[in-house]
Amino acid sequence: MTIVTRRLMLLPYSESLQSEFLMLNCCVKNRADMNGPHTVSSARALFDRVLNDSSMYCMAVLDNYNREYIGHLFISNLDSTPELGIILDKAYWGKGLGSEALKAFIPKAYRELSLTKVTATVNTHHMASIKLLEKSGFHKVGESQDIHGPYYEYQLTSDVVAAENSLV
Repeated sequence: MTIVTRRLMLLPYSESLQSEFLMLNCCVKNRADMNGPHTVSSARALFDRVLNDSSMYCMAVLDNYNREYIGHLFISNLDSTPELGIILDKAYWGKGLGSEALKAFIPKAYRELSLTKVTATVNTHHMASIKLLEKSGFHKVGESQDIHGPYYEYQLTSDVVAAENSLV
C-alpha cells in the first residue's frame, strides 16, 4: 500500500528501484553515519533481502512532486527485536522530510505488523538523527559501543504511537 504525504510518497519496493537503491547505499556521504557505504555487491544482496525477506518491512521514499527516489525506510528483525532505519539522499537532508516520512510510516507499520516496540540506534555524535528519533516519539534507553564507535539506543512503544495518533 502506498502512503502519500504533502511532499512524499512511500511505496513498497519493486525491481524497478534497484539502481536508485544501489546508488543511495553505495554513497559514502549518505551512509557515513550508518557504518559506512555498501559495495555494489553487498547493496545488491541487501536489495534482494528488501524484496524477499519476510523479517523486513521496507518502503521506498519518493519525492511527491517529481517522483524521484530519495530514500529508504525499514523495520528489520521482525522475527526478534524490530529495529527502525531510515536513509535519505544527502540532497534532501535538513528539509524535514525524514520527520514527514516517519510520521506517516510509523503508525502504519505498527498497525500492519501489530508491533508493541521498535528500537533504533544512532551514533552519539549524529545530532540530526537524534533529533529525528526524539521528534518521532523515541526515547533514549541506553548507550553502547561496537566496532564502529559509540551509539545511543532508542525505543518507541505502541502506547506512545497510539497517544501521538490520538492527538492528530
